[in-house]
Amino acid sequence: MSRTTLPILLLAACLGMGVLPTAHAQASPGPASEASERPHYDTGDAWLDRQLADIDRYASTYPETFAAEVERYAGASRAYVRGLLAQPGWNAGDAWYACFLARALQSDCRSVVRARARLGRQGGWTGVVAELRAENAADPHYALRLSMADSYRRWGRDLQPDAALRRALQQREREFVESGRQ
Repeated sequence: MSRTTLPILLLAACLGMGVLPTAHAQASPGPASEASERPHYDTGDAWLDRQLADIDRYASTYPETFAAEVERYAGASRAYVRGLLAQPGWNAGDAWYACFLARALQSDCRSVVRARARLGRQGGWTGVVAELRAENAADPHYALRLSMADSYRRWGRDLQPDAALRRALQQREREFVESGRQ
């Protein structure tokens, strides 16, 4: 075997095993196509939007655990959550947001879902919050951040808190400590 034959044979073997990219290989989706496939939540909060997209990934792997979380901690039945996810345009992040937003607004998940249906995707979640939030009510994103942290903790899932969540967690801790003193 000559010195030039060996490298050619190795190259051919590597190509045959798929170690090197070939002309037949499909191009992997790049960041631009991945971003276009991700739903845009339009909550008015980029951090929450990212977490809702992550909830989509979690729920696709653990659908029953996801539905149980929403049922137990947001008060929507598993059957309702499953039905919502079967509707066109509804992702797990939407279901989580709708039901926990309802809890933060002291409403029910169905009312929030109806408001979202009325406004359509163009209205986004910011429109739903604007429609349902009482005039002098606190911003529901504070409660939603805490609920998000609680869900992630129960799921054993890492969560990188932003500054607003860190403040909310510190405030909750202070309130907890103060309530123990009384």
